[in-house]
Amino acid sequence: MKRNSSRKALKVSVALGLLALALSACGGNSKEEKNSPSPYVSASPSASATSSESPSASPSSEASVAAGFKLFESKENGTSIQYPESWTTQENIPGAIIAFLTPLEGENDKFQESVNIVVQDLGGQAITLEQYGELSKQSLPQFITDMELIDAELAKTDAGTEFYTLEYTGKQGAFDLHWRQIVTISGGKAYILSYTAEPDSFDKYVETVGTMVDSWIFE
Repeated sequence: MKRNSSRKALKVSVALGLLALALSACGGNSKEEKNSPSPYVSASPSASATSSESPSASPSSEASVAAGFKLFESKENGTSIQYPESWTTQENIPGAIIAFLTPLEGENDKFQESVNIVVQDLGGQAITLEQYGELSKQSLPQFITDMELIDAELAKTDAGTEFYTLEYTGKQGAFDLHWRQIVTISGGKAYILSYTAEPDSFDKYVETVGTMVDSWIFE
């Protein structure tokens, strides 16, 4: 009985996290509406998510900022990340603490590729990273139309930090989109970084997103 209740609570918690991500993705993806990022967990660490490009620990404003990048730091959420100077930021997105948006490329560019960060307090629930990732994977089709999973993997950095990655495609509103996400759990919180792009533009920013992931620090 207790196990069933606990499992149900975990599903609810993860579903709420996914809903927050879905809402953050629906904030408007057209030029006129200020494009915002989309949901959740990413795929096997490739280009933008290799073991050397994985979450670090202990945020510090003393970290050197790479040339051409700026530092975003949220002491309240215990996380920081570097992002390109030419990208814009949004902090008023439901569910996400920050979104980084690529520059529009002319009048015909209707969607801005983006990276967003969600920090979810797990409320003391005993959940492993693998459980969180698997529950997320099961729940995603509820929020993403025609969702197709490309890859999912639990991995560990050389420093011992575990992360779960998911990569998938699907539709949101009028857009066909491609997501790559990284999730890790630390200090009773789930930290989720999501990269969202139109399929034809996905590879264009992969290296840049990799640099961002490499600089990502959390408690």
